[in-house]
Amino acid sequence: MNLENITVVIPAHNRPERLRRLLHYYNSTNIKVIVADSSKDIFPETEKYPGITYFHEPNVHFLKKIHKALPFIQTKYVFFCAEDDFIIPKAVKKITEYLDEHNDYCSAQGHFLTFEVRKRKIEFTPRYIRNFNKHINAATAVERLIEFHNPYASLLYSVIRSNVFKEMYTDCFDDQGQLLFTNLFAAETYFNYYALIQGKHATLPYFYAARERIAASATTTTVPFTDIMTKRKYHDQRESFLQVLANTLSLHDEISYAEAYKIISRLLKEPDTDKIISKKRQLTLLTEKHKLLRPLNILLIARYKQKGLKAVKTLESYPCSFSTKEKDEIIHHIKMTTTP
Repeated sequence: MNLENITVVIPAHNRPERLRRLLHYYNSTNIKVIVADSSKDIFPETEKYPGITYFHEPNVHFLKKIHKALPFIQTKYVFFCAEDDFIIPKAVKKITEYLDEHNDYCSAQGHFLTFEVRKRKIEFTPRYIRNFNKHINAATAVERLIEFHNPYASLLYSVIRSNVFKEMYTDCFDDQGQLLFTNLFAAETYFNYYALIQGKHATLPYFYAARERIAASATTTTVPFTDIMTKRKYHDQRESFLQVLANTLSLHDEISYAEAYKIISRLLKEPDTDKIISKKRQLTLLTEKHKLLRPLNILLIARYKQKGLKAVKTLESYPCSFSTKEKDEIIHHIKMTTTP
């Protein structure tokens, strides 16, 4: 399987065992691998993976290390893969073929599973099932941004055209090389909006990725995006964020900057269009943080899993309860990490 027109960027941070696992997973492919590592310590095994591009920038911000990776991206397509995830090469290949045939699409992804390791048993659960066939394909960028929120589905781990990816992570710096905003939720929203301004997005019926469920991830310590958008102390960061997106939208849809700014600002300040789902998510996060609420958290997660498994029972792209070659290979690599 030829994947030489694809680069994966791995934004590593303080999980060397997960990084080792992922590098081993991609080592048998000809995907170009870039590791942007902000861990405290340098990864000691780079010599085992001579084909990768690795650089170590201890504790540097996510956006800064991605910006440093841009000159090394020489392929037509690129995608992020978190060090504790697996994005499947076969699915990536199919998605690039789709993008080759649909020039008006900027990005695409497939279906996600979540996995947890429990006493050497690996349990898979469907994820993002409300978006399993979502296409954002309106003719204008403004219309696509409106479609994006109904319902919300992040594009951050999509396969995307490299020229857009490079422009995106260049535009979030000013002329003096200073980062315009730093919030990680803002960075994800920025990716989503920028990609959709540049083109359409597809969710295709392929088993695309397995994501490890890990408590206390970085996002649990990040200032909520609603605070960035509403609180006075984040005014400068908020304005910089809005301005770069408004300028991009203005140029693409050939509308005035003032109109573009108004549209972006309104969309980002509107409450979640799916309030029931939002409240459920908040309740799950709340019960996860407090020990006394742990039994309730377990119950909520179990109900979510049960509903999800029922919803995708007949879909080959969600192999939760049956084996596929791609799933078995992921299990093999997970066991490499968990087996003493």
